[in-house]
Formats: sequence, structure tokens, C-alpha cells
Amino acid sequence: MARINLKTGKIIKPQEFSGGNPEHQLQKYIESYLNQLLQCYFLKSFHKIPSGEIDTLAITEDGNPCIIEYKHKQEDTVLNQIVFYYDWLKQRPTKFEFERIVKENNTTKKIDVDWSKIRLICVAKQYSNWDISLIKHLDAEIECYSYTLHENELDIHLDPIVNQFKKQKIYNGKQTHKEITLEDHRNRADKEGKLLLDKLRDGVFKMGDNIEEGYAPNYIKYSVKTTFLVVHVRKKWLIIQLRVNERTFKDQKKFAKDISKRGWTVTREMKINNMDKLNYALDLIKQAYDTQGE
Repeated sequence: MARINLKTGKIIKPQEFSGGNPEHQLQKYIESYLNQLLQCYFLKSFHKIPSGEIDTLAITEDGNPCIIEYKHKQEDTVLNQIVFYYDWLKQRPTKFEFERIVKENNTTKKIDVDWSKIRLICVAKQYSNWDISLIKHLDAEIECYSYTLHENELDIHLDPIVNQFKKQKIYNGKQTHKEITLEDHRNRADKEGKLLLDKLRDGVFKMGDNIEEGYAPNYIKYSVKTTFLVVHVRKKWLIIQLRVNERTFKDQKKFAKDISKRGWTVTREMKINNMDKLNYALDLIKQAYDTQGE
């Protein structure tokens, strides 16, 4: 995927990792920014198990176990590997081992492991026809990401070819006619998370009578002319994403990180895990709302 430098008009071509093991370099970069890229906390690299080795063992912000596999080159085995590791992680003795690893990590020791879902992630330069065919028939939900490397820039994005088959399964199944509701999102949170969401919604609707609320499978959106706020509900906190005017946006505490490089319409993101942050976030949301009148 080529890029164009708008100042010089020159094409910025994709690069290859130079020196060492390219796959390990890819893994190192992603593990360094695991929370920003995939909303996970790092646990271990190259975790050895019987008959295999998991590239990255992690846990999501919601407490779900996570396995991440990387492939620098197109290979036919990447999905087979992650399914094998998935079977290993579901075994009872393995669950005790995983929970021990979580509790021994200073960053994750307060997180309660939630086994209701195991997150499986593949990151590869491209996927083979074998992978695309296999994922059509897998019941396990696997997130397939592609990557491109440019000068001082690593882009990670959901692969549209592979992941479309997962969408087709949903559309062709019983979930096709299920309407997403507010309660679907509220039920993802515990008592603390629900309180944060309810307070946030109350504050947002007080900003104006022209605000519309909509529900997508993975987020709640708030719109006037365009969507200015997206809310992702987690178990104990919220993640908000804002569409703001970068020239006038003021964030004195610098809580909202810049996500403009993701190429979305929202360009700022903030985690809300207590009432103080919620009160501060409402000011940022008000700035995003005010841009709807510009």
C-alpha cells in the first residue's frame, strides 16, 4: 500500500524490516504498544507449551485471555497454530497457570480473569487462500490484522478480505435480525461501569436537544450532523473517542491521546475509570459537540 507525501508529492513506498528476525521485530513493536493498538496488557513473549510456543500471551482490559500470533511472510499455518493454542488455553490446568501469570504481573494483578471469551489475534503481512478458506468454517472468532511498514510508521489494520467471512456468518445466522439496544451495551459493564455510562449519557444529553444516540455492535455513537462521540463500554470503565477541531481543541491534562493516524473520523481517545475523569471528559465531549455547529 503506497502513501503520498502531500508536501513533496512523492510516493512513500512500504518497507521491509531490516536486520535481525523481521517477525521478532514486528512482535517487539506491537508488544511495546499493545494497549494502544489492541487494548490488551502484555503478559509473556514466546510462552512455551507442550508442542508449541505462543508468540504473545496477554489479557484484555476486560480480563479476557488473549493469544497473539505474528507472521512476517504469507504462510498457510498461522490460523492452524492459533486454533491449537486456543485448545490448550481452554484446558482446566492451563486456566490455573494463566491466572497465576496474571496475578504475578504488577500491571494486571488486580484484573479478574473472565473466561467467557478468549481473544485470538493474528498479525500477518498477508493471508493465504488457505487461511481465507479455513476461517469460513471456524467457529472460533479470530481477529486477523494486516500490517504495512513505512518510514518511522507501522500500520496495523483489520484485514478486510479475511474478516468479511466472519461478518457473513453473523449476517446469515440468527443474529441477523437482532436489534442492538442500549441494554446490550450496559450489560457489558458491572455496577461501577454502568454508573459511569449512565452519568456520561446524562451529561451528553444536557449539551443539546439535537443529539441522537445510536447503537452498533461494539459501540454507542452520538451524532448531530456527524458522529462526534463514540463510547466503548468495558467491564469497569469506558473508552470514549472524539471528533474534534484540532486547531481549537484544549486538553490541559492531556488525557485524550491522538489517534488520528488510525484514519478514522474520530481523532482523540480517552479512558474513563472514575468520576473525576468523567467530569473532565464531559468538557472534552462538549468541545466535540460544539464543532457540530461550525
